[in-house]
Amino acid sequence: MAIGIGTDVVEIDRLRKLRHRAEFLAQVFTRTEIQNAPRGPSQDTFYATLFAIKEALLKALGCGLKSGCLWHNIQITHDWKPHLSGLLGRLAEEKSVSKIHVSHSHSNRNAIAFVLIETTTEEEIL
Repeated sequence: MAIGIGTDVVEIDRLRKLRHRAEFLAQVFTRTEIQNAPRGPSQDTFYATLFAIKEALLKALGCGLKSGCLWHNIQITHDWKPHLSGLLGRLAEEKSVSKIHVSHSHSNRNAIAFVLIETTTEEEIL
């Protein structure tokens, strides 16, 4: 049963400007994500896509960073699958999350992500 959906659109140029600030990368992306980043012009699209996925996932879970979650509680693997830890991992357990579906795409200007979260329970979770 689907319990949450989220979507996010990121302007690649906006992220390109932020990416050049080392503290931004360290705050938002895990070491593994940074190591998986391609070199060259596609790097900006890669980071914009990761950011969009993380934002869409927070929306699908119905929480935000203000509730104590950290960007590093979401790690996107090289095959674009999210893994949750910390407070977000516990929240996913509480909601009996069984599967997280991610779809993403990009143009020259924008990256977009869509996330659908499923649960194993039959009860409606509010």
